[in-house]
Amino acid sequence: MNGRLARAALACLLVSSGCSGTHESPAPAQQTALGGEMAARVGQDVIPVSLVAKVAAAQHVNADEALKRLVDDAVAANAARAKGLDHELPTVWHLTAARGRVTADRLLADARRAGPPTDDEVKTLSERYWREVDRPPAVRVVHAVVRTPEKPDPAASERARALAAQLRDAVVDAKDADDFIAKAKAVPTNSDVKVTAEKLPALTEDGQSIESQQQFDPAFAKGAFAIAEPGTTSAPVQTSFGWHVIRLLERIPEQRMPFETRRIAFADEAITMRAGAATKALVEALQRSKPIEIAPSAEILMRSLLGTPGRGPAP
Repeated sequence: MNGRLARAALACLLVSSGCSGTHESPAPAQQTALGGEMAARVGQDVIPVSLVAKVAAAQHVNADEALKRLVDDAVAANAARAKGLDHELPTVWHLTAARGRVTADRLLADARRAGPPTDDEVKTLSERYWREVDRPPAVRVVHAVVRTPEKPDPAASERARALAAQLRDAVVDAKDADDFIAKAKAVPTNSDVKVTAEKLPALTEDGQSIESQQQFDPAFAKGAFAIAEPGTTSAPVQTSFGWHVIRLLERIPEQRMPFETRRIAFADEAITMRAGAATKALVEALQRSKPIEIAPSAEILMRSLLGTPGRGPAP
């Protein structure tokens, strides 16, 4: 048996055994006569005309050559079954993996046949990718914050508020963001308070960053959006972190992609999402019908075989 036939034997074993792992004999009518949808029969394996056409198209050969290759593969598959190769490792694992790939391909094809993304799918994906397709107005700011103590301390909190007022006086005439930071850092501080000055990623009015996964304090976002003009510095704004002095650098207009344009843009993502949901449902159903048990020593054994380190403590 040449190398191509040996490899093809695995595929034909999969076709003949089916995804259920069992073999069904051809119907009596198929056993008595060829023709119609049957192009050939090799032992128990029936080769349909539709499969010949698919192989011819996929391998860019004519129908006669495609049929010859399928017959060769079926002969190899029958020989493999006769020797019991379909029950030996690693063939069993190759067949299992192949069935998994076939199942995944079928689920993906089913998802594609369901058509364009539905309105609900477009809404779900818009929420997931809002920064790209449904972004509200945002602002870019620089700020200086006097952090208040973690433990309640009225006296320290008052000193922090007073220092924030000094910071505002120091930075109100800053030429730009870098000058703002330099002037803020130059303000003398007490030992019991900490001052931080930095530029921040652009944020929306509800406190979400459009450039990172950062979520800002709602009071800070409200204070930033309350500043009327770029270059203007706010009065001290209190948040759960302390007292902030905020300089508005830029207002960023909203960016909303039309709904129907999103439907087109999300086509591939919606298909993947459908297939993923179908795969998850299938796996969960199979797990309920076929309980899975993993030995406590399995991880240690795999680490020793693969040479991988164990999991350390969670951060």
